[in-house]
Amino acid sequence: MFKKINHPAFFVLVTYPVILIGLLVQYLWQNSLGWFEASFFLAGYYVSNIVVGVGLHRLWSHDSFKTNKFVEFILMMFSAGTLQGPALSWASNHFRHHTYTDTDQDPHTPLKYKNKFMGFFWSHMGWMLVGEGSYKSIDKVTMVKLGRNKLLRFQLRYYWQIALFMNVAFPSAVGFFFTGTLQGAFAAYLFVGLGRVLQQQITFFVNSMCHFVGTQKYTDGTARDIWWLALFLLGENWHNFHHAFPSDYRNGSRWYQMDVHKWIIYWMSLCGLAWGLKRTDETRVNAKVLKMQENTSNQWKTKLASMQDKVTIMVSNIQNKISELENLSIEVKENLQKSFLDLHNNLSSIKRQISGFETPSNKIIDNVSNKIAEAERMLAKLYAELEGYKSNYV
Repeated sequence: MFKKINHPAFFVLVTYPVILIGLLVQYLWQNSLGWFEASFFLAGYYVSNIVVGVGLHRLWSHDSFKTNKFVEFILMMFSAGTLQGPALSWASNHFRHHTYTDTDQDPHTPLKYKNKFMGFFWSHMGWMLVGEGSYKSIDKVTMVKLGRNKLLRFQLRYYWQIALFMNVAFPSAVGFFFTGTLQGAFAAYLFVGLGRVLQQQITFFVNSMCHFVGTQKYTDGTARDIWWLALFLLGENWHNFHHAFPSDYRNGSRWYQMDVHKWIIYWMSLCGLAWGLKRTDETRVNAKVLKMQENTSNQWKTKLASMQDKVTIMVSNIQNKISELENLSIEVKENLQKSFLDLHNNLSSIKRQISGFETPSNKIIDNVSNKIAEAERMLAKLYAELEGYKSNYV
């Protein structure tokens, strides 16, 4: 997996965060934390979050809205400061992710490895640490869509210079402006950097965690919605909806779903700073929900049918095993026969329960599956006891 390390990516994702943590330890040895440090940490985190979601993701990758060159310039500068690669490269990888989701051509597919831990790590950051990762890979489709954007071509050409300026010079200047001291400048640089490092890892959860756990209301595949990540991802956590409707400027389509990025884009439109907002028709959204419900229900019914067949086989095996009790002593025979019959009745009850569900749910599937697993363990135990008694008898 790590035969070809992407050294710039390794420095950004591993080495530089370790350096910042070391500087933090030194800072805490000599200073106490206060509102100044907390403010710059939160600024580093949430400003990075917003420019990734609004700029790299919804503006350039999906063309979900339009804006003027002044706003684009600000997004271009700050997005370089997130150290997630040039916008052209970011958009290219994201385009491939949507086009080839869950296949080998998906740059960060969680299905690359059968081992779930390896799949999680690969989709989280492993794909960037090997080969070209997210820093050099730009496909022709992206160049056709975005290649004429002079700001993005400028960023690509001078990416590391801009990134260095936004991570060192800019926060240090802001810190010096507020405190008038070099210590204030250093503290601003350090805590903005730490906030950005944390936000970088939380952003990667969209590729990893949001493809492993969560709900799937709009489309199948691995993409999922995780509601409790909204406070940390500001809307990128509604990943299942996004995969169903990637061009929509909203990820959280409901008014009550926390999606700060959609609110920012909407407020920008009210101020004339954004226009051409793409919004999926509600009829189409509802149609997707109904289709997904139908598909899910059919999958659950298929699972229940499979479980029913499994129970039928187990019941048949129990009946065969009861016939093997004839040669045992009366006391042993009665005890084992009672256990087998109790299990038989329990399985018969499960079988009737299965046939009674017209519209099963995932909770019902899990409940029935647990009951069958428990019955299997009991049956295996009875098999072992029976074989032991038969061996002693012989």
